[in-house]
Amino acid sequence: MTLIATEDYLTELLSEMSEAFHKFSIEAVRLSALLARTKVPVSPESNYELRKQSVAEVQAFEEYLNRKEEIFAHLKVESR
Repeated sequence: MTLIATEDYLTELLSEMSEAFHKFSIEAVRLSALLARTKVPVSPESNYELRKQSVAEVQAFEEYLNRKEEIFAHLKVESR
């Protein structure tokens, strides 16, 4: 019974990690698109959008890293 619960937990963590990485990928693409459209000098509105998107990308990546660390902790493996 414990083995099944452990496998279910690991499956859930892997799914959450995959979802977090997917979200990060989307946010990274959005940031790249904003950077591609940015003109020099940057307007206050553009700067605000770039900062907002950058924060969203970092948050999504942190979520991915947190899930990865949970999986490694669950498996008792050191991350790289």
